[in-house]
Order: sequence, then C-alpha cells, then structure tokens
Amino acid sequence: MDQLPYDRWYDTFNRAAGDLYPGRYTREFTRELVDTARRVAELARDKRSLIVAHNYQFPELQEVAAEVGDSLGLSRYVAQQTAPRVDFCGVWFMGETAKTILGDRCKVYMPARPGCSLVDSIDHARLQAWKRRFPDGVVISYVNTDAATKAMSDYICTSRNAAQVLDHAARANPGRRILFLPDKFLGSVSISQCSAVDASLVDLYDGFCHVHAKIGESALEEAFDRHPEAELLIHPECGCASHCMSKVMQGNSPYQKAFFLSTEGMLHHALESSAPEFIVGTEMGMVYRLRRQVPEKQFYAVSPEAVCEYMKMNTLQKLLTSLETDEVEVTVEPSTARKAQRAIDRMLSIQ
Repeated sequence: MDQLPYDRWYDTFNRAAGDLYPGRYTREFTRELVDTARRVAELARDKRSLIVAHNYQFPELQEVAAEVGDSLGLSRYVAQQTAPRVDFCGVWFMGETAKTILGDRCKVYMPARPGCSLVDSIDHARLQAWKRRFPDGVVISYVNTDAATKAMSDYICTSRNAAQVLDHAARANPGRRILFLPDKFLGSVSISQCSAVDASLVDLYDGFCHVHAKIGESALEEAFDRHPEAELLIHPECGCASHCMSKVMQGNSPYQKAFFLSTEGMLHHALESSAPEFIVGTEMGMVYRLRRQVPEKQFYAVSPEAVCEYMKMNTLQKLLTSLETDEVEVTVEPSTARKAQRAIDRMLSIQ
C-alpha cells in the first residue's frame, strides 16, 4: 500500500468500475481514497486486524481487503487465520456468521451496521408458528439470515449448496415437511435441481432480496440485446431464475447459454469457460471482482439498478473510523451462537 501510486487506483477504478459507478472516481476523490487506504493499512497492521470484504462492496474496500468473497466463504477464511481481530465489510448478518464461527478467540468489527432486505423479510414468530404446527418438520435456512434464525434451523445452506442440502434433508427425513427460508427464488431453483425432493412437502417462505428480485426477464432481454453473444451468469436469488431455469431445461429458452451460479461459482465458471464475454446477473460489485480477476474477458452488469444500498453503506472512511474507535463490534448471544453453529456444522458435514 505504501508504494501505491494515486494514478494506479484512478486508472483501475475507472477502467474496471467507471461504468458501474459513473462519476465516482474523480482524481480528487481517488487521492482521498489512497490517503485513507494507507491509514487503514497502518491501523490494521498495528491492531493485527484481518480485513475482509464481500463481493458487493465498493472497489476500494475490495482493494484493501486481505480476502474478497461470499459471506460463508469469508467466514470460513477468517476461521483459518490467527488474527485476534477481523474487520468485516459486508452486511450485519455476515458479521454475525463470522462471529458465530470464530467464537471468543477473535473480535469482529464492521464499518457500519447495514441491514439486509432478505433478513428483514423474516418474521421469527411466523417461523416459530410453523415449527409448532409441524413439530417433526425440518427447517433449512439460507446462510443469508440472522443468527436467531440460524439458531432455530436444522440446516444452513448457501447458494452454492442449497440443492445439495435440500436433497440431503429430504433423504434423511423421508415424509417430513420442510421449510426453506427466506428466499423463495433460491428455494424454487433448488427444488428443480433435486432428485429426492417431493415438492409438495416443501414450504417456501416468501422472502426475497430486493436487488435480485428486480432482475427479471425484461432486464435479461435488454442485456442480451446489448450483448447477444455473451454467456449469462445468473444468481439463483434472481426474480426470474426459476422461470428461466425451467425454460432452459425444456430447451425453449432464448438463454441457452445461461448458468445458475453463486458468486463464487461465477468466478470459477468465468475462469474455465472459453467464452470471451459474460452478462452478470447479480449485484454489480461482483462485476468489479470479475474484471479484476479475469481481466482478459469482458463482463457486463445485467442492469444499472443491480446495486444494494445496504452493502454500499460501508465506505473506506467508515472502515478507518472503525479501526480508530472500535465502535461497531459484532456480538452474538452464546446460546444463540451454539445453536446456530450446530446447524452450520450439519451443513458442512454434507458431502
């Protein structure tokens, strides 16, 4: 960081993110970012902090992070490290997941307290009522949930392994009712990918991510009009995902080059595919990561509206303030953490 020229960040941000955040990376603002980043690096070194950033964070936060990835991947990464402190740039439930996995051996801080529309869709009373109605039922919660919801769950899943976890739960609990929450689009796609699941026994909670829900078929059509030869990398949380997958499986979809992938799956696919260009159907922060890690290929955001204002609540200046003041520490009540960890461990044991 100490040798980082201002021009390098200016050129990188405007080349890899200029169309994503028009007008943001002026020379003056980039100079401020570099000065702030240098101070962040100094404090992180002094406090022995490990900085990690989710794929949807602003480019400057991705650049100062030791690791960039999805929520569970980052939590598993920090669990393998020995740092006594983690500064997690993401939304609040991600900090909770990291703290649940790390326990007392590490303090977790965040630059701000961003919420999440998907998490906000969860009504704990409603979940408890379902559990009372189906006392032998099985609850599968997406990792993008708060710690309290995880603690009430039998299994946790990610967008990478949701179908695998659902399939395992159905096989291990034949005839028992399953509640998949909170994302109805991810649940629907997962059911279609399973061989052992009786869809009539699965209740889908009607939550969704407001950013992914806006990525409907019209957005895809417009993106393909602009880039007709591109492959489509689409997150299974997207509003059109289950409908598009159904069409693809039936062979009557205009999106025969569509791949339904987690954010990490998108990166792996882009690295391995022979295709030269891709439409990215998720929050636009992922486009920056893809462009940085696979610079020889072209990546296009599916829509200029694919931006999460919660993720963007975190800024480099707020990260610096957090390192200076230790203000926003993430804590999870021990009994909640123990129950949530059991569900996470059950997921991790599935091969």
